[in-house]
Parts: sequence; C-alpha cells; structure tokens
Amino acid sequence: MERRPADKVNKPVRGYFSASRNPWFSLAVSVPLLLLYNIGLLMPGNTTGNAVDLLSRLVLPFIGLRGFLVVNAVLVLGSIVLMAVLIKRKQFRPLYYFLLCVEGLVWGLVIGFGVTLLLKHASIGLGTIGHMSVPQAISCAAGAGYWEELVFRLLLVGVPISLVSRVGKGSGARVAIVTAVAILLSSLAFSLAHYIGQTETPDAYSFLYRALSGAVFAAIFLWRGFGVAAYSHFLYDVWVMVY
Repeated sequence: MERRPADKVNKPVRGYFSASRNPWFSLAVSVPLLLLYNIGLLMPGNTTGNAVDLLSRLVLPFIGLRGFLVVNAVLVLGSIVLMAVLIKRKQFRPLYYFLLCVEGLVWGLVIGFGVTLLLKHASIGLGTIGHMSVPQAISCAAGAGYWEELVFRLLLVGVPISLVSRVGKGSGARVAIVTAVAILLSSLAFSLAHYIGQTETPDAYSFLYRALSGAVFAAIFLWRGFGVAAYSHFLYDVWVMVY
C-alpha cells in the first residue's frame, strides 16, 4: 500500500513525542539554555544571576573566569557529542529541536496568557524587564528554564518519585502519594525562591500564583519530560518579562 503524505508527516511527529521523553534527549537539548544563561552572566553590568544556579556560584569563586569558560567549552563539546550519538541511534532529528521549540512556545503562551490575566488581579511586578536589556532578560529566562526546572522539578519531584518507584517496588498508591507531596512541596519551595534576594514584598496572591505555576510546570515535567519543561519555562518567562 502506498504511504500517504499524512503518514510521512505524522511519523516524525510521533517520533518526537517518544524521543522527547528520553532523559538523554533532555540533557542534550537543555545544555543550550544553560549556555545562553552563562553567556548572559558575562555581559557587562549583568544582574541576571539565578537564585538556584548551582554552577557559576561554585565554579567562578574557585577557578575564576578562565575555568568557567573551560567548563562551558566542555558543556558545548559534550552536548555536540551526545547529540551526534542520539542522531546515529535515530533518537534525534534536527526537526525534533524545532518541534521542541514549538511545543515549548505553545505551553509558554498558554501559561503566559493566563499569567497576564492573573497579574491584573494579583499585582505581581513581572510584566516588564525593568532595568534589564532584552538580551539580559532572555538570558535570565534561560537560567530560570534550566536551573529552576533542574532543582524544583527534576531533583525535588523526579528523584523522589523515581526512588519510591524503584526501591522496594513501591505500590501505585504509594507512588501517587509521593508524587502529590513532591509536587506540593516543590511548588511551595519554587514560589519562596522567587523572594530570595529580591525587593518584592511577599503577599498571598503572588505566592499562590507562583506555587500554582510550579505545579503546572511539574505536570509538564512528569508528562513530557525535563527538556520540554525547561523550554516551556524559558519561553514562558520570556513572554512574561518582555511582553
């Protein structure tokens, strides 16, 4: 039977949805976000450091700028090698990166429109980039997409669920309870982290708004994987800060 044109289109799309759940895929595609953020850190007058940045806070004070550049060069090389391996194994296509950006943009816009409506009532001061330039805002968003998803979703949600699922072969009910608790606690921590080192006065509306946003990102992470969650968060933050 002759393959219809629709089949040729649907096959790569189906392949993308399957491949994007692969942790190695997420690792390969998320490195560009980290690099974009790290480049922003080197901009003159930069003020875009992320509160949960676990790399520059450890690397820069101890091995300096040269060491930081070496670390980033290693990240670039590692990402290229990993991408090449995935392509060779037919677990990645250039089209997949485009689809990842489209999906992240869709999630970002969906959440962004909701945020815009909520901000009118919650009076959360996130609607402009303030004293930051557009490149710095994009770098800041990239850092949030990478580091906040790594810490609050991968580490605080993914790791507990993985442990209870594998250690002692946790029951469905136990996994469900751990999942609910992990999402709740990580979302609360995610919301609290936004007040660290900031001049914004915490209030019930902004705290609840960010906690609910954290829960949405946790759902995206669990359903679609770390890479999709990171790009959704990145594009969401770009929307909120630049729109």
